[in-house]
Amino acid sequence: MKLNSSVITTLQQERSQHEVYPPATEADIKETEIALGVRLPESYCKFVSEFSNGAYLYRCQEISAVGQGNQQIGALQHTYRPWTAGPHKVDDGQPIPIREGGYVTVDQLIPFAYDHNGNMWCFIIEKMQDHEYRVGYYDTFQPKLYGVIDSFHDWLNVCVSHREEVIRAIFDDDVIVHELGLG
Repeated sequence: MKLNSSVITTLQQERSQHEVYPPATEADIKETEIALGVRLPESYCKFVSEFSNGAYLYRCQEISAVGQGNQQIGALQHTYRPWTAGPHKVDDGQPIPIREGGYVTVDQLIPFAYDHNGNMWCFIIEKMQDHEYRVGYYDTFQPKLYGVIDSFHDWLNVCVSHREEVIRAIFDDDVIVHELGLG
């Protein structure tokens, strides 16, 4: 699924509402793909190469960069993966429940968007379909995935449509406060 050019147009028209950086090059994208050992989703590649290599959209939703990153936002391959250490360490291969049903193993997650509470949106790289991966919100404290969405394209559409953190746009206060413990 290709990123709809109207999403890029909207983001560009509202450029003053975002923290943005120069677009990524094809070499930047390839550098990250080689480092991660996977192909990146087409819609994400279009975002970083046509809009901004890493961004802070609506000053509430950070998206990681590719290549070497930029002065504020690191590249995907260098992003912190909280499941590798600390009090919420998860062993490789351990199944992570998905709130909406099913499981995914932690080694199939690549974080691409962090929020201020340490949780993150991740590409779920178990299966690429139509050049896209599903994405899910990783809760570092449970651990559990929430709000699985079909693609980065769909995730970005939610962000642009609601102009807030995507997790807050798709869940009500009951889930946000009582399940995720977010204020």
